[in-house]
Amino acid sequence: MNKSLLIAVVIAVIAVLWVLSGVVGTSNDDVNPLSQPSDSTLDNSQSDIPEVRVQQLSSQQMNDNIEVTGRTQASRQVNVSAETDGQVASILISKGDIVEKGQILAKLEIRDRVARVNEAKQLLNQRQIQYKAAKELTEKGFNSRVRMAEAQAQLESAKAQLKMTRVELSNINIKAPFSGVINDQMIELGDYVSKGSELFDVVDLNPIEIVGFVTEKQMKHVSKGDQVIAEFLYGHKISGEVTFIAAVADPQTRTFKVEITLDNKDHEIREGLTVKLKIPVHEAGAYKISPSILSLSDDGIVGIKVVNSDNKVEFMPIRLVKDTPKYLWIGGLPDSIKIITVGQEFVVPGQVVKPIQSDGASLL
Repeated sequence: MNKSLLIAVVIAVIAVLWVLSGVVGTSNDDVNPLSQPSDSTLDNSQSDIPEVRVQQLSSQQMNDNIEVTGRTQASRQVNVSAETDGQVASILISKGDIVEKGQILAKLEIRDRVARVNEAKQLLNQRQIQYKAAKELTEKGFNSRVRMAEAQAQLESAKAQLKMTRVELSNINIKAPFSGVINDQMIELGDYVSKGSELFDVVDLNPIEIVGFVTEKQMKHVSKGDQVIAEFLYGHKISGEVTFIAAVADPQTRTFKVEITLDNKDHEIREGLTVKLKIPVHEAGAYKISPSILSLSDDGIVGIKVVNSDNKVEFMPIRLVKDTPKYLWIGGLPDSIKIITVGQEFVVPGQVVKPIQSDGASLL
């Protein structure tokens, strides 16, 4: 026990001496370098600022076209029907003829219609005499108001009957409702037609319309009154005007109907032709960039990263103007930006960066 106690005391003394030797041997020169940063430490903090490639850009005017495939159609199409019964006495036009508004296309037999008109005239003359006599007697006090009212009613009935017989007589002349082209003829000479029977198909090709459909993205670039270039498959080009834009999308295709009106005085453009429409798009303050430059915010918003005047990163949401396989046109940005072209995926908004100007090469 005495030997073990002696060994323990010796070890404790050696340990205390070793600790005291370390404290006493430490000089001020050894402590001060730890309390103050050296030049090498400052150099390391500067090197922690990431470098990014940037390019100074200014917005520009974007001039482009929306291309839509459309189809020509007549501005009006009507089936001319018989307004009275009768047999076809004459046909004055043929299919394909150009006709004017009010032009007689065919005639039905007159039969006794002229006699009915003359009979109605005689009856009206009689009722006028009776009404005049009844009025004179009423003014002298020899006629009642009831008899006077009866005479007046008979007079009005005679007028209506004469008018109806005249209309019936005029209805034997089948007339064009508007200027156009006879697209079809459903009667032949000698046919007996009833009131309501379809006789001719008339189409109005001047002006002619082109119907196309635009997507939701294209919709915002189309307005009534826009001038459109229509190019036909056989190479003919003509200018037209947007006259109608649907307010409701097609439920199946989610596209909007657009109508363009073209002048067609010579009736050279037929219905049902395939047409390529070029609708001009003018967008001020747009930038043409590569899709690889785009970034996504934490909220899922698409935008770009730029460097501000304090060399800090900023995220700016963008508005997509046009999307192509090779490049994008974007808007909704200031007139001038310093966009990050390389390294944007490694920096976050608010972070200080060291911008290095690109050599001016295109972002594409």
